[in-house]
Amino acid sequence: MTLPTGWIKTTVGDVSVTKLGKMLDANKNKGEPVVYLRNVNVRWGAFDLSDLLEMRVTAEERDELAVRDGDLFMCEGGEPGRCAVWRGGERDLVFQKAIHRIRPLDAVDADYIAAFIAHLAAIDGLSDLLTGTTIKHLSQVALQRITFPVPPAAEQGRIVAKLTALTVRLARTRDELERVAALAAKLRQSVLSQAFSGNLTAAWRKREGYADVDWQTCPLSEIADVQGGIQVGKKRPADAVLVEVPYLRVANVQRGWLRLDEIKTLAVTAEERDRLLLKDGDILMNEGGDRDKLGRGWVWRDQVPDCIHQNHVFRVRLKNPDFPPEFISHYANEFGQSYFIDQGTQTTNLASISKRRVMALPVPVPPVAEAREIVLLITAAFARADRLEAEAARDRALLDRIEAAILAKAFRGELVPQEPNDEPASVLLDRIRAERAAAPKPKRGRARKAGG
Repeated sequence: MTLPTGWIKTTVGDVSVTKLGKMLDANKNKGEPVVYLRNVNVRWGAFDLSDLLEMRVTAEERDELAVRDGDLFMCEGGEPGRCAVWRGGERDLVFQKAIHRIRPLDAVDADYIAAFIAHLAAIDGLSDLLTGTTIKHLSQVALQRITFPVPPAAEQGRIVAKLTALTVRLARTRDELERVAALAAKLRQSVLSQAFSGNLTAAWRKREGYADVDWQTCPLSEIADVQGGIQVGKKRPADAVLVEVPYLRVANVQRGWLRLDEIKTLAVTAEERDRLLLKDGDILMNEGGDRDKLGRGWVWRDQVPDCIHQNHVFRVRLKNPDFPPEFISHYANEFGQSYFIDQGTQTTNLASISKRRVMALPVPVPPVAEAREIVLLITAAFARADRLEAEAARDRALLDRIEAAILAKAFRGELVPQEPNDEPASVLLDRIRAERAAAPKPKRGRARKAGG
């Protein structure tokens, strides 16, 4: 890429002094306790200081690991490259080995370097510099080798100012989009509350000539048959003839939907298959798992042929085939949850609810026509909520692309205008090199001879 006039390509090591933090070792660390920055305290563009710990450091280490305004801190592991510029003023604070400190020289802007690192991370430009298999690390040598374009000092300031203004606007838009999920959840909850109080169909009842809410409440067992599933790993006679069939697990049965991307199979007898075969309109409810997942489920619509269910999933089959099963499933998911939590039992790791308790679940039963109308209205409202969330997700992805494009323009020299009177970056780099060459070299202690 051809650089704009006055720009120069260099490395992080050429224009800054880097320092890796102190190894945390309670058995070896000496000195006074001081709070320190960990990897988790450094976020993208900000610091989270809500959970600072202490380690012991000597007076010399305290000076070496000091934190100053304008220092750029970057994660060495975890999410290598995640970085932020310290603007918290003087503070008795150091940093551990999981963090690099980058202290820019002369008129190099730390915020400019941070923006370039964020740009590299967004385009996966750091991966070739990382070491490790399971946990990736960015060594100090690799950090110093990062190459980036440097504009004149004045232009760095203009780029940072422009990026800051645009970032604020992008962040504000992201915050608004994040609210959409909460609004969609609130819409669904409000519709369900209206539905099962009878208010959602008040106008419909008046139009159809129905009296006011005339619903019955009864145990689930009065309107449906409840069937437990098959135990996985069940032992059978050696001569048993088995057939392979797909079956549903707790992981497949979510609250208000079915996850069918991974369906496992099981060898069962023909009698077991026929007894547990799911039919269109069956309601599925989880028997076990985490306590807050008891009873969650949705309606089966023959998505997988010849499918059965395991013992941790109940099958609920309504006695009246005209009554919409979605009505019962919506009610169980929203208003039955507290019942299932209260009636469930807990072992060390898992909760469960008995078939008898599921059968005793009190459910409201409106006339069939009204129940169908309620399901239609709920479905329409949920579709609106789904569209809101999908649009918000598309907008978030668009914002990510816009941000990436802005950063790319910044480092091509296209975000702000160049000024011909700006001091070229080459002069800045020459000055840094001259200052480094003139700086006194650190003294090295002579190794003592054995026995000396």
